[in-house]
Amino acid sequence: MSSVGNVSCRLIIYRELSKLNDSGIYDHAYAQQLSRSNMVRHRHQGPDEKTISIIEAKIMNEQWSPEQISGWLKVNHDIHISHTWIYKYVEQDRQEEGELSDNMRRGKYSFQPREYKGKIKNRVTIDQRPDVINNRERLGDFEIDLIVGPKNKGAILTVIDRLSRHCMIEKLSSKGSKEVKSTIINLFKKHKGKSHSITTDNGNEFMLHESIAKALNIDYYFAHPYASYERGSIENLNGLIRQYIPKGKVFDDIDHDYIKIIETKLNTRPRKILNFLTPKEFNEKMKSKSGLRLQV
Repeated sequence: MSSVGNVSCRLIIYRELSKLNDSGIYDHAYAQQLSRSNMVRHRHQGPDEKTISIIEAKIMNEQWSPEQISGWLKVNHDIHISHTWIYKYVEQDRQEEGELSDNMRRGKYSFQPREYKGKIKNRVTIDQRPDVINNRERLGDFEIDLIVGPKNKGAILTVIDRLSRHCMIEKLSSKGSKEVKSTIINLFKKHKGKSHSITTDNGNEFMLHESIAKALNIDYYFAHPYASYERGSIENLNGLIRQYIPKGKVFDDIDHDYIKIIETKLNTRPRKILNFLTPKEFNEKMKSKSGLRLQV
């Protein structure tokens, strides 16, 4: 069996073992009952009226984001509603002249993808990205971005694995497309493990995506313009990096060693999304096939 197949099988086992009863013990009868319940729930086109009322209240009264609402419903009520569905619901409400979008964190919001008017040729959009990537079912699917210094002087390349949240960070002298291309290629060739895909925004620094994809034998996707929620992992990573490199800090004062210190700190920081394992520990457990009870 291929390494991808092994990872998929382990994830299935991990998900099955995460179906614990009220005593925190795995019981096959309870797991089967839970699976049947989920199947019934997923056959519905959307949540019931009570859940919709909760979603609306969290947006209108608390100004929660769709991702926060989705995660909170799952953890506290075992209700599985994707943040994408909530975004679409907000957009539908906006088209019907509702007020939900007025309470979104970044003001009025439209789910409708904006038309791309840039210069990047032969883009493959995120719409064509397969479910194995969207659902975070394997290691090796990455999001990439740049953090740019004040007055566009200097840049930092940030990379994160969508499943493990393991990151790679590199300082650049500029955000020129050629330097970005060579840095990505060199970084991934040093990466230990299979690399399947890259997803980025539509910045011109990524215009050499075809050369990157060919050199790494990897699939390359572009998110929609102005849709940062489609790259939530890398946006979160950039926010964590700002703890060490605040906005306004001149990048000339930052050297390679300091960048690697930040990288190590973030890869050895417990993450709630990983059941408080660190990204490094999660990677090691996945690769060593040890028992990991994690619902992803």
